[in-house]
Amino acid sequence: MNMLRPACVLALMTLTACSHTWVDTKYQQPERFATWVDATPSPYKLLPGDDISVVLPFNIELNYKGRVAPDGTVAMPFAGNLPAAGQTLAQFGDTVNRALANNHMTANAMAMVAVTQTAAHVFVGGEVGKPGELALTPGMSVMQAIITAQGLLDTARTGEVVLIRRSPDGRPMLRTVDIKTLTQQGDPAQDIVLQSNDTIFVPKSSIAEVDLWVDQYINKALPFNKNVNYDINGARSF
Repeated sequence: MNMLRPACVLALMTLTACSHTWVDTKYQQPERFATWVDATPSPYKLLPGDDISVVLPFNIELNYKGRVAPDGTVAMPFAGNLPAAGQTLAQFGDTVNRALANNHMTANAMAMVAVTQTAAHVFVGGEVGKPGELALTPGMSVMQAIITAQGLLDTARTGEVVLIRRSPDGRPMLRTVDIKTLTQQGDPAQDIVLQSNDTIFVPKSSIAEVDLWVDQYINKALPFNKNVNYDINGARSF
């Protein structure tokens, strides 16, 4: 038995050394991502599929509820077929006012527009109960999105939840969110308000990664060609 111990230790050391070559290096290259900017969210712009409500306080008979059509227009009685997609709520309100004035319905409509159900979405993946696409509600935060996705699994790395967002020039930006600190200390800085097309990824905890590594590379004796070690901050292997 004593003679076997050095051989086992040597084998484990060899496997550990090899594990450094299995890390997917694309996750260790910050240059792949633009610098994160906490810019003030721009005003919401209407999308095809949005449900909207148009209220005219001085002409309530002209009030309207409907949906932005796939071609980006709204067919509003007494106003006509109006372009809507890509406009802010204030801009579309002005569009309604002009259309009603041009149709001699009212000279001072003062239309107020609200979105009752948005077509915007975010994506939640990784160690959550139900990964997938979620409808983005106004003011939805990272934590609210995770709860909507049926919460975190026991295997989740709660201290390093990944948030990916497009920068103004279209490049992906990446930052981590410490959900553990948020839930334990109520740190509001960690509960980021989401924007349309944001992606949340919840990686596995360190213990889960160890279990997966042992299962794939030792118990199942698979070839050393799979990348199971994911680390946001750098090359750490288990």
